[in-house]
Amino acid sequence: MSVHRRIDGTWVRLSSEEHDDASAHAGEEPEDLEALAQDSASAMQVRRAFLYCSVLNFSLYELLGLDDADTKDFVVTLDPAQYVHMLRTAAQLAPTALDREIGRDAGFIESVESGDIDLVEYPVQLALDIARSTRSSASRLIKVLEQAAKRS
Repeated sequence: MSVHRRIDGTWVRLSSEEHDDASAHAGEEPEDLEALAQDSASAMQVRRAFLYCSVLNFSLYELLGLDDADTKDFVVTLDPAQYVHMLRTAAQLAPTALDREIGRDAGFIESVESGDIDLVEYPVQLALDIARSTRSSASRLIKVLEQAAKRS
């Protein structure tokens, strides 16, 4: 059964207030959890996104609409820093050009590539942006980050 079929029809009320008083939410329209699932997952820290999907028995790849067939024969041999460097150089982008492409301050990608910044601590969307900007497989970059998250 697909991820979206399992959460289809599940509704939640979202509020910035931290109380469970149902009367306080009377008259509010509930939010469709299915409509929020992909946005929520891409906004989560990579490590938490995998934990979230694991607890709910979802595939993060499926939830994000990524082709996990692309990762079936993909063996992770590089850490995230090395992999991002490989993607950037294959795309013939300077670090500052990739920084601009993904909307980060100058020096961000250099810090990622030197290992000073751990991408598993950043939102999934950042990995998707890096893959898009380097015209590479988002599934494979997510797989590299998944392996890194398991190791740490």
